[in-house]
Order: sequence, then structure tokens, then C-alpha cells
Amino acid sequence: MKHDDYMEDSMQTFTLTDEDGNDYLFNLLGFVDYDEKLYAVLEPQDEEDDDGVVIMETTFTKSNEPIFTIVEDYDLAEEILNEYYDNLDREFDDTNDETYDEDDEDDE
Repeated sequence: MKHDDYMEDSMQTFTLTDEDGNDYLFNLLGFVDYDEKLYAVLEPQDEEDDDGVVIMETTFTKSNEPIFTIVEDYDLAEEILNEYYDNLDREFDDTNDETYDEDDEDDE
């Protein structure tokens, strides 16, 4: 199963358990393919947790269940987050270009 399947199926909330057995809810903002690896950009669902986003390297089991491993390298996490925002900008630009083209055709 590809990461796109998770986004299309609206599987956007994950419960992650830390090494002490504490559960945390995260919203999946998106995936980033970076340097031949897949990363998830997750946002804590707890509004009191103001740490921003968490970057997790993502692999899949044979039964297609995701396994998330936190990216502890700050520089790598920042690069992945920048790539995520660049992808959002490209998607936004593509959407605006399509809207502009449709409006342009109506004026003729």
C-alpha cells in the first residue's frame, strides 16, 4: 500500500505510543518523499501540546501497517518540513493556475 492510499482513505489520525506506554494522537498532514525515504509530517492533536509538527520516517510492514520512527536530526527534519511546504506551495499554484485558465476561457 502506498502512502497515497492513506490520504485518499482519509486515514489521517494516528495513535502513537512512546517507550513508556503513553499514547498520543496525531493528525497526518502529509507525506514527503525525500532522499529515497518516506516521511510523515504529523501534528499533535492535543491543543495543549504546542511543539508544532513532528517528522517521522515511515516504513510499512508486510501487512501494510505504517511504522513511524521519529527523526531526531534537527537539520534533516527541517529539510523535510521545507520540502513539505514547497509541495503545498506547488499544489496551491497548480490549483490557482487551473482556476485562472477556466476563468480565462469563459471571457472569450
